[in-house]
Amino acid sequence: MSGELLLALDIGTTAIKVGLFHIDGRLMKVVAREQSLSFPAPGRVEQSPRVARELIADTVSELLQAVDKSRISAIGLTNHRGTAIALDTKGEPLTEFIVWMDKRGLPQVDFLLQRIGNHRYYDVCGHPIVSYTGISKVLWLQQSAPDIFERAAVIAPPQTYFLRWLGCDDFVCDVSSGAFLFPFDIDRQTWSQSVAAEMGFPLEKLPRLVRATDIVGELSAEAATSLDLPAGIPLVAGGGDGQCAGVGSGVIESGKAMINIGTATGVQVFLNSTRRDPRHTLNCAAHVVPGCWEMEGHTQSSGAAFRWLRDEFGARELAQQRDSAVDAYDLLIEKACTAPPGAGGLLFLPTFNGSSAPQVDLSARGCLIGLSLAHRRGHVIRALLEGISLEIRWMLDAIADIGVRIGDVHLAGGGARNKHWNQIHADILGRPVQTLRVSDAAMVGAAMCAAMALGAYPDWRSLAAAFVEVGEVYEPEPMLRDAYERLYESYKEVFALLSESGAFSRLAMISSDD
Repeated sequence: MSGELLLALDIGTTAIKVGLFHIDGRLMKVVAREQSLSFPAPGRVEQSPRVARELIADTVSELLQAVDKSRISAIGLTNHRGTAIALDTKGEPLTEFIVWMDKRGLPQVDFLLQRIGNHRYYDVCGHPIVSYTGISKVLWLQQSAPDIFERAAVIAPPQTYFLRWLGCDDFVCDVSSGAFLFPFDIDRQTWSQSVAAEMGFPLEKLPRLVRATDIVGELSAEAATSLDLPAGIPLVAGGGDGQCAGVGSGVIESGKAMINIGTATGVQVFLNSTRRDPRHTLNCAAHVVPGCWEMEGHTQSSGAAFRWLRDEFGARELAQQRDSAVDAYDLLIEKACTAPPGAGGLLFLPTFNGSSAPQVDLSARGCLIGLSLAHRRGHVIRALLEGISLEIRWMLDAIADIGVRIGDVHLAGGGARNKHWNQIHADILGRPVQTLRVSDAAMVGAAMCAAMALGAYPDWRSLAAAFVEVGEVYEPEPMLRDAYERLYESYKEVFALLSESGAFSRLAMISSDD
């Protein structure tokens, strides 16, 4: 090692965070930048790789002011999963990032359902056939953009693009990101040759699979100039943001669960062997811990729904943030606290971008039900926060229902920073939740992958002991149990009513006609 510092790049959907860690696990400093999404057509969601690179360079520059850069011993990376990009032979983008929430590949979802069927696909890959994983984008490029597909050297996750930009000579992705890109033989943790053959897809168009803890190259002279860093720093593959968040929250053994609230929310448990969901909805995926797996359900728009409320209805709070640097989200949560638990009978479904588990409905939309003239702004904000927590509980209960033991629950991500919302989570989940000293668990996980790659720790248990520190514990309020149980049952009933009646689908058809 040339030094004792680690640089962790957390490339999320709505923000890029760069953290500087000491090899002993201490977070020295973090800098973040929000990044925007573009919506070029109905159902399409994209992001600019060029802008992302500029944001990374900007954050790294600010982060490393007054830091001896020769002390940086490795760079680790984590990225959002289910996103795809086409790259040419030089690693230059032929498309924008087609973001995981993009739905242009719905015809390809139908193609897979007819060609292979959800049950057999799930048994091989550990995933249901939904638009949120990368397969719908990969097949869309092959079937609907053949000119781009033919020119592409590889169809890849963001990880591949950024590693190539930083100096990796090959097109690589780790197994945790690969599991969400293309049909994966989940038992063997490799691309599924059988499914690829049935789909008529050439596997040479995919990146080479590596482990999250592999050193895959060195920082090139060109990238070093862009980042104002010394060339030659080892590049560690890192992994998917969900799996990195798992290790970054200390969920590295059976019986522990992580709730990672970001743009979407991942509810995850650690597995020493594969585990299938009899309903074929919960994901079983390769972990960043070599030879291990995780099971997770994930929402599609938790933090995204809150950000939508902030941007569209939080002008007052955004103005206060500009004037006083008080976070607008915290101000909105304070307003929510003026309303009682249960938000005066308001129920919010945060399924803005569909539902993938535990009940699959890709056409699902957000809903606010129960409005009366007595409701005020605080009621609506509280209902949104409670709705996000209710969807999380549905996911956690679905994992427990198939016999997975859930003990400690660690709360991570941006949705774990406010004490009032943390208490709402505990009350609705009906179980204690433990926060983390560093809530950006995916970023911590990227640094942990780098530390393990350097051989700085003998095993993941000692690594987690150094990097992960549990913060405050929130206990559920017994007096609220009955009220929230009734609200939870109403949540499931309302979602089922709207989904099974076809109301969501009919609304989606109206939207697609605009």
